[in-house]
Amino acid sequence: MVIIPAIDIIEGKCVRLEGGDFNKKSTYSENPIDIALKFKDMGAKRIHIIDLDGAKYGRSIKNKDIIKEIKKKTNLIVQTGGGIRTEEDVEDLLFAGIDYIILGTMLVKKLDIVEKWIAKFGNYFIASVDTKDRKVQSHGWQKEEEIDMVDFGKNLFKAGFKIAIYTDVTRDGMLQGPNIEEAKDFTNLTGLRIILSGGISSEEDVKQVKTLSYYGLDGIVIGKALYENRLDLSKVIKSYQS
Repeated sequence: MVIIPAIDIIEGKCVRLEGGDFNKKSTYSENPIDIALKFKDMGAKRIHIIDLDGAKYGRSIKNKDIIKEIKKKTNLIVQTGGGIRTEEDVEDLLFAGIDYIILGTMLVKKLDIVEKWIAKFGNYFIASVDTKDRKVQSHGWQKEEEIDMVDFGKNLFKAGFKIAIYTDVTRDGMLQGPNIEEAKDFTNLTGLRIILSGGISSEEDVKQVKTLSYYGLDGIVIGKALYENRLDLSKVIKSYQS
């Protein structure tokens, strides 16, 4: 299990939302690059970066430039998503050295196009499966689709995806613990391996999530708990990363 600290960016700033609500935003830094370097100093090998402006509006050049700079200055493994809608977006990020591209809304609307990207570029893609009451959310969690999460996951597996970031959006940024049972259902029933995101609040949560390694867990994304100093990233990496 790899421990992956998260950076969410709005208007060039490092922020966290509560339950995916853009009206419930906390700003933690004016400079996401500094945060990324701090995470690296604490032992992180991989980082999760989401362009929330891109996710909501479809495009954000300023945030994308910051993400590229984070890759350049840290040389960490970078997985990033938010507003990736075209083949040109994919090429641009891969050319900048981004390791993994996270796709969400495109999977709901244009999965046939994504299948062509997988065939052309290879295994650089991670599916973002964002759920609320087992229904898929899209457009930066602003729209609920009438799509069951398991049916969605099975279609992604058939399309060529191997791994998904599973997030119960009602848990994200709430510091109330992750939805472990739903995550277990998702990986068991779809064949996809998962990176669990959303709700991690304590070392005990990390310990419990690690038990999913037996079911198909590859990693865990931690966000607000780090910014609120509820978790020591260095300690968690040393104790639970494998």
